[in-house]
Amino acid sequence: MSINLSGIIPPKSKTQIFLDKYQYFISILATFLFFTEIPDYLSGVNILPLNPLAWIGIFTVLSLPFFKKIVSMPRPLVIGLILYLSIAIISLATMSSDEESMQDFRLRVLSVFFICLMYVIYEQKSLNQIKYALIAAALLAVLNNFIELANPGIFSDLNVGRPAGFYINPTKTGAALVLGMLLGINVIKKPFRWLFVLIIGLGIICTFSRGPILGWVVCLPLFIGAKVLSDRRRTVVMPILILIAVAVIANPLTLLTNYFSGGTDGAYWNVLNRLEQFQSPSLEDDSSKERKSVAREAWYLFGNSPFWGNGLASTRKWTVADVSTHNMYLYDLADHGIIGLLFLPGAIFAVVYQNKGEQKVILIGYAIFMSLLGVFSHNVLEERYILISFSLLAAMNTNQRRYLSYSLGGNMMMALPPAKAQFLLPPARTQRMLPPATYQKTSGPKE
Repeated sequence: MSINLSGIIPPKSKTQIFLDKYQYFISILATFLFFTEIPDYLSGVNILPLNPLAWIGIFTVLSLPFFKKIVSMPRPLVIGLILYLSIAIISLATMSSDEESMQDFRLRVLSVFFICLMYVIYEQKSLNQIKYALIAAALLAVLNNFIELANPGIFSDLNVGRPAGFYINPTKTGAALVLGMLLGINVIKKPFRWLFVLIIGLGIICTFSRGPILGWVVCLPLFIGAKVLSDRRRTVVMPILILIAVAVIANPLTLLTNYFSGGTDGAYWNVLNRLEQFQSPSLEDDSSKERKSVAREAWYLFGNSPFWGNGLASTRKWTVADVSTHNMYLYDLADHGIIGLLFLPGAIFAVVYQNKGEQKVILIGYAIFMSLLGVFSHNVLEERYILISFSLLAAMNTNQRRYLSYSLGGNMMMALPPAKAQFLLPPARTQRMLPPATYQKTSGPKE
């Protein structure tokens, strides 16, 4: 039996074929540039006179042919973005509207616009090339961490004394590596996934950042339990062997401390601080003391106005410290009162809710990690390597909904190979969903 596809799949025009390839190209380029934060780095070290806003403008112009796709954005995300901006506008109108508050508002507008821009770029048939770009960006970050561990400050004098590469901030580097692992692992062949996870883990450990290390540790049992990693016996045995090797070596952290103590001009001072903390865990180190201090002040602000908050940038304007809360939840509680507590969980929910475009365990791992990250950073909803993940998951969800709509509706243009293979739907489920009435027999006995 053969299948006659004439009349089912209309041929694409040359213009459409060009636009598809063009969109694939700019999606790869935008992902790699913004996820690695290369534009921010080049601008920060005065290598290239283009600031990150200029790069966003460039990609806005490049993506103009696709901006009509914004209407397909999942409704939960649209509602969340509108509420996020509306509450900020109300805060400006009823409370402080000084320069700090306006700057915070501009950051929020830019974050919302960036999510929409990347969604428009990502809204296409295939998203696998984006995942490969994320993997390449993550492996580059690991390589940079190794290089900077051996050559402190090689990327920038602004580094805080721990490897960070183009991200400058070690916590940002570690968080980007966890996101790259979560969102990219499915396109790697199963026999090599455990190696990818191990390499990412080593890159995260190089940052000596507690939040990302905790996130990687949480993701590992999820991957093992859901069989994301092949050969369960090898996957379980490898970490056990590593732990045994670490336990056999006499006080390995002391050995590392002795090694880094040989660094010149105190280049490894922050690494040494973290190693000391790992050897004698406590809340009395400088970083923990600062976090406790600003957290206490944020709670004080929240207590003063628990329902309406203190207005935009309230924790950026205080005089108790040179930094904000280090905590997304406290940051939003101080600014907007009790409703601010919903911002980060709401953003996560908007891209995870009813999302069939990604494996369930990946969505669970993503939700857990993003929730944990909010405890360690107050910049979660403004850093572009994180905002990319919201856009990508939203595009995955749109792809899946469109695919199911086309296949169940009898339109084989999207359901048949090669387009079918570009969607993240298991082949067995695909076969059950394709309506057999759509196929036309051209040979064989008539019914």
